[in-house]
Amino acid sequence: TVDRLSTLDTTTSHSNINSIMLISIKKTSIIIGILSLFQSRHVHSLSTPVVASLVKDYSGTAAGLFNNMRTPAALIGGAIVPLGLLTAPEIDKSKDSKRVQLFKKVNLLLAIASLLSEILAITFSTVAINKLAEVRFPPTTGVDELLSKHFEIAWMGTNVHFLLGMFGFGLLVGSKAFFTYGSKVGKISGCWGVAVFLHCSSIVNQGIALGAGDNSPHFASNLLTLVIRYVTLTISRARGRPLSMIAFGVIFYSLFLSIEMVAESFGFFQKEKDN
Repeated sequence: TVDRLSTLDTTTSHSNINSIMLISIKKTSIIIGILSLFQSRHVHSLSTPVVASLVKDYSGTAAGLFNNMRTPAALIGGAIVPLGLLTAPEIDKSKDSKRVQLFKKVNLLLAIASLLSEILAITFSTVAINKLAEVRFPPTTGVDELLSKHFEIAWMGTNVHFLLGMFGFGLLVGSKAFFTYGSKVGKISGCWGVAVFLHCSSIVNQGIALGAGDNSPHFASNLLTLVIRYVTLTISRARGRPLSMIAFGVIFYSLFLSIEMVAESFGFFQKEKDN
């Protein structure tokens, strides 16, 4: 009887231990399942906003970038009018040498070209800002992608014409000192203007080469390649646009007239040298 009771107690204890182990395993499985479900939901809640934030509408940012150059372009254009046009030095054929006469003509043409360049920058940026407000463009991963897909020429044209007009404005400041206070002061101011022009070009080249990041589309590697690419794209897209084609024809004709003017001046230089 005692053996039977001991055997029964042993069997009962083993069954209790097995039951406890099964219950523990079930509870552990349930806890692991709950933790896994919570973790997956938590990861999904974290990753979803990140992915959604990568692709969105950058129209407002792009409009701000265009406006960053439109306002300074308007200010520079307004300053060029009194500096290079209203107070342009007059040519006195009785006193001015042929070289000085040519310099005054080039100074006036530089002022006109700088003003028109800023006008083009304002036109490009204004039209682009209006289109960004009127048209709903598909979401992109960044403002650089939006500009490269829909506003490539407008973005390059705004940058190129704003920078060229600004550089021309700086050269006008130096020439103004030359015509007002003579060659000694003019040479000093001219050296300052050339130095600033070169340093600004270096700063612009660094910014163009950097772009918007390592994985972003680069429009060019420096200012020269940016100008070349802008001119190339503009000429290629002028086909089928009569006004653009006529504009290029007028520009080429003006280049011919400029070369003719310089050639005549060099001819005068030769005559003065012979005399």
